[in-house]
Amino acid sequence: MMFFSAALAHLLAVMSPGPDTAIIFHQSFANGRRESVLTALGIGFGIFVHCFFAISGISLLIYSTEEAKIFIKIFGGSYLLYIGLSFFVFNKSSNKNDSKPFLQNPFLIGLITNLLNVKAFLFTISLFSFIDLGSNLFVTLIYLFYFPIVTAAWFSFLSFALTHDSLENIFSRQSNNIQIISSLFISALGILLLFQTFYGLR
Repeated sequence: MMFFSAALAHLLAVMSPGPDTAIIFHQSFANGRRESVLTALGIGFGIFVHCFFAISGISLLIYSTEEAKIFIKIFGGSYLLYIGLSFFVFNKSSNKNDSKPFLQNPFLIGLITNLLNVKAFLFTISLFSFIDLGSNLFVTLIYLFYFPIVTAAWFSFLSFALTHDSLENIFSRQSNNIQIISSLFISALGILLLFQTFYGLR
C-alpha cells in the first residue's frame, strides 16, 4: 500500500506543470522528437540522482545549510532564465547551425533542468521521509529505479504525443508561437524563482 501511495504521489507530481514539462514542450517544438526524448532521459536521470541523495541523506545535509539552499535556487533560476531567453537570443541568427545555445546536449539540458528543479529536490526529500525503507536493499533498489524510469517514460510519452503525425499539422502552423510561449514560461519560472529567493533573503 505504501508503494502504491508513493507511486501515485510521484506520478501526480511528474504530470503537474513545472520546469521539466516546460522544457519538454520547448524541446519538442524547437528541436523535434529525438532531442525531446533525450531530454526526457536526462530528466529521468536527474530524478535518479535526487532519489539517491534523498535515500542516502545527502539531500537533507545539503538543504540543511542556508547557503546551499540559496545557491541551488539562484543557480536554478538563472539556468531556467538562460534556457528561456536563449530562444530569443539565438533565434536571430540566420544560420541554423549557429542558432544553438552553448549548452546544446539535450540529455544535459534535461539533467541540469531537473537537478536544479527545487520542486523535484524537495519532493524527493518529502517522499523518502514518508517511505520506511528499513534495511531492505531490494526494496530500496525498487524505489531508487522505479521513480526515474517512470519519470523518463512519462516525459518520453509526452515527447511522442507532442510530435505525433496527427498533431504535426496543427502544431506546425503555430510552432513559432508555441516556442515563444514555452520560452516565456520557462523564463518566467526562472524570474519567479530568483525573485522568491532574493525576497526571502530580506
